[in-house]
Amino acid sequence: MKTRSQLYVPANNEKMVINSLRLNADIIIYDLEDAVPDDKKDSARSYILEFLKTNIIKKAVAIRINSMETPYFYNDITSLLKTDAKIDYIMIPKACTGIKHIYRLLGIPLIPLIETAEGFTKINDIAHEDGVSMISWAAADFSLSVSGNIDGYAQNTYIATAVAVAARSAGILPIDKVYFDLNNINGFRDEAVRSKNLGFAGKQVIHPTQIDIANSVYAPSEEEINWAKMVIEEYNKSASQGRGALRIDGRLIDSVHIRMARNILDQADMDH
Repeated sequence: MKTRSQLYVPANNEKMVINSLRLNADIIIYDLEDAVPDDKKDSARSYILEFLKTNIIKKAVAIRINSMETPYFYNDITSLLKTDAKIDYIMIPKACTGIKHIYRLLGIPLIPLIETAEGFTKINDIAHEDGVSMISWAAADFSLSVSGNIDGYAQNTYIATAVAVAARSAGILPIDKVYFDLNNINGFRDEAVRSKNLGFAGKQVIHPTQIDIANSVYAPSEEEINWAKMVIEEYNKSASQGRGALRIDGRLIDSVHIRMARNILDQADMDH
């Protein structure tokens, strides 16, 4: 499944929800958290779950629930337990502890968001939790949690690198944060290129004008595709011959490399 562009859509905005199905984002994130006022949480939750249940959804869908510290978290979880709506991922804001319990309850792949200092100190544990398929981060809430400056943390390469390293070490995909300046398309592109060079597999987007740029920047390169093909080919050959350890060009290839290769081919829409 492609992960290049992940578009936030307010779950309480009927017009934007309907329009989202026509957009070219790889994943649509219907947001129950920041985008929805407190007095609209219940109606937004009911609306989006009914919408996903009664419409044919041909693209990947995520729901960003409210954080565990809020009074809305319980109703989000209980509603998700009852629904048979098509939901591919659950995004968990301000992720820290308890991730595994959400997965055990819902059985839906998770996308934790690293948004607090405490969550950041547990990033490796979070990335390795059962059910976590991607991990992302957010500069605004993170800067608030450390009494820092939003712009300073938006440009913080240390945080971004740590997210990418934790994700890749766990064999999952790192997804870069939102870029808020909608008038600066070149700035968005530059940040996307930098994050791809750090190992990110996609970017959260907040406006349709950012989608095609993200799709282009995060598409696998020819070199990456060739490496992935070679890894999968050698792995299949090794498995068919009953061999254990796999080496390519003298380097040991383990299960993490296999997952990474499959992720690359998924992004390129190639069979493996």
